[in-house]
Amino acid sequence: MKLELVIVDDSHLWLSLAEKLATTHPLVGKITTFDDSYDAWVHIQINKPQFVISDIEMPGMNGLSFLEMFSDRLPFISTSTKQEFEVVAKELGCIDFVAKPFTKSDIHNAIDEVYSHMFGEKVSNYK
Repeated sequence: MKLELVIVDDSHLWLSLAEKLATTHPLVGKITTFDDSYDAWVHIQINKPQFVISDIEMPGMNGLSFLEMFSDRLPFISTSTKQEFEVVAKELGCIDFVAKPFTKSDIHNAIDEVYSHMFGEKVSNYK
């Protein structure tokens, strides 16, 4: 089963890198990216993706606001250059926190965590 993912980050560099790395994960299917948090907010409500990777520090609606609104409905992976956001993000319901700069392994492990959270099974059984 391929998962539908939304990635939100106001930095084109991090957005592009996260998309490129997530694309290589065998359980990720469709990826939709947004550099504007308000556009992502609308898309998430209408299209109901299976999970989200969101930067925390964004203008307008930040990643913590996203968590407050959506973490009870869909799994989140939060990202930031500031490690101190990890505790708050997890308290608000993110499944995993990935510090920037991140690697392919960081993104893949976080996606594995989301999959395990969603289906209650280890990913290694499906790769």
